[in-house]
Amino acid sequence: MPERIAIAMSGGVDSSVAAHLLTAAGHEGVGISMVIWPNSRCCNNEAMRDAGEVAKQVGVPFHKFDFVEEFKRKVVDNFTSSYMNGLTPNPCAICNSDFKFLELFAMARDKFGCERVATGHYARVRQDEATGRWQLLKAVDPNKDQTYMLYNLSQDQLAHCVFPVGELHKPEVREIARELGFVVADKPESQDLCFSEDPQGFLREQLGDQIQPGAIVDLDGRELGRHLGIVNYTVGQRRGLGIAHPEPLYVIRIEPETHRVVVGPKEATLGTVLVADAVNWVSIAEPAEAFEADVKIRYKSAPARAVCEPLPGGRVRIRFFEPQNAISPGQVTCIYDGDMLLAGGLIAKESGRSVPEPVAAAAE
Repeated sequence: MPERIAIAMSGGVDSSVAAHLLTAAGHEGVGISMVIWPNSRCCNNEAMRDAGEVAKQVGVPFHKFDFVEEFKRKVVDNFTSSYMNGLTPNPCAICNSDFKFLELFAMARDKFGCERVATGHYARVRQDEATGRWQLLKAVDPNKDQTYMLYNLSQDQLAHCVFPVGELHKPEVREIARELGFVVADKPESQDLCFSEDPQGFLREQLGDQIQPGAIVDLDGRELGRHLGIVNYTVGQRRGLGIAHPEPLYVIRIEPETHRVVVGPKEATLGTVLVADAVNWVSIAEPAEAFEADVKIRYKSAPARAVCEPLPGGRVRIRFFEPQNAISPGQVTCIYDGDMLLAGGLIAKESGRSVPEPVAAAAE
């Protein structure tokens, strides 16, 4: 049945083809773009012009709205505070759940009477006939699947979202855009942070004097060097340590309380256990007992087999069958059963310990 659907148009090829597919299916589309940050890499003036041009070709009205203040409060401030606390955040996941499928949809519903919101994400949604629960499934194209970035969507959000390109492979999407003569048909993929191409420079700009220098120490607490701020480091990092050492060293742990970066050999980056905080059970209700599943600890990582044990307080303990490299606190971890995203959460600070507890500060 035809619906009025808001289409989040970023000026990229995926959202442009999504707009075409919806209107071709008989739906009434309303193109919407969000201005989220000055000189944003994905939502800049050029992207807005491209989105508006495609909207004309598709035959849908196009509206642009300012979300800069809300984006700073919900996404950028979380990004900077996470790094100050020794965490590695994933701002795209927050943007999806708090903006594209919350703020954007609420505005489109209230202003234009839209019943659902569509994006160019590579994912699929279906409803379980037996339970009525909405399920989030991987895209048909395994190289483009973005369910990891959508882990925090609620049941209500899943019920009101549409992913038109989720059933297509990326080359098919580009071919459709070329056939339609879209100006964005061969536009390069957007990469990394949308609000900065230099994360560390951005953090220095935003945080200023809040960033403090500190020591780089080995696993026994011996000082090996100095650093200009823990925001410049993530767990598993090797390059940029600035330390002369006979063996390669990697960041094992970041200690915001002492402003120390703990480094060690490659084997010390391996861990078999993580705890996930703020877990969102997506496609299934929270189970009462432990179960086996496939788990991803970063967007581009291969799923690894693990036992997942629900804990009180919306947490899950995950024990991997094989050691995983650089389990990074603050990153998203997702639990899958085949193509179905079961749940996702944020890797807690105590995760990935394959080294001793934080070492005492070396004597002066």
